[in-house]
Amino acid sequence: MKRILCLFLLAALLLTTGCSSLLERSYASITPHRQFSDEKENPSILRAETYQGLVSALLYLVGKGEEDGVIRLYQYVSVTGSAASDVDAACLEVSQEDPLGAYAVDYIKYDVDQSASYYQIAVTLAYTRSREEIRSVISVTSSSAIQRELLTILPNRPDQAVFRISYFTQEDSAEGIRQAVENACAQIENLPPLSDIQVQLYPDSGQQRLAEIRFLWAPPTPAWAGNVNF
Repeated sequence: MKRILCLFLLAALLLTTGCSSLLERSYASITPHRQFSDEKENPSILRAETYQGLVSALLYLVGKGEEDGVIRLYQYVSVTGSAASDVDAACLEVSQEDPLGAYAVDYIKYDVDQSASYYQIAVTLAYTRSREEIRSVISVTSSSAIQRELLTILPNRPDQAVFRISYFTQEDSAEGIRQAVENACAQIENLPPLSDIQVQLYPDSGQQRLAEIRFLWAPPTPAWAGNVNF
């Protein structure tokens, strides 16, 4: 009886240990967290508590095409040694490494003021694109989704289309996107030919990229051109 009881306890211990190990290997905690918010008394002022929150607030301003903005950093701990150097690093990250920033932002100027409760950053943003161009950017998960979007866009014969690609692999390229345009054109009836397709990627590297596609349509052939005899 004691032997049976010991075997039972050993089996229970092994089972418990195995479950614990399995849980440790598979457990993942996903906690949604908004990186920034706005001030309750003044929604035009953004607030953040971390460096990533600062970056997110700047990206929010870029996404709306805002030329001015105010960000307050509460209970902020610097990642570079000072709040001013953090703001400088964040502005460079947004304007050079983020796809939309690399595409649309010319420069960001800022002033940092410190109070007893927070750092206040006043930013001025200059753009190389219009607000309409920024807001017309189409977000897709991968470059393979571009062709499907083009089937809807190309019948209107646009001059350009801009896509933000959230997952850009090593196999993706400007040439691959150009091929996607050609494939889409082949599926659309009565579409005039393209004389050229220009693709520019922003930034030059990275998993997230923005693809600016310019369509150069061939001039229409005059109706009388085929009836002229020499």
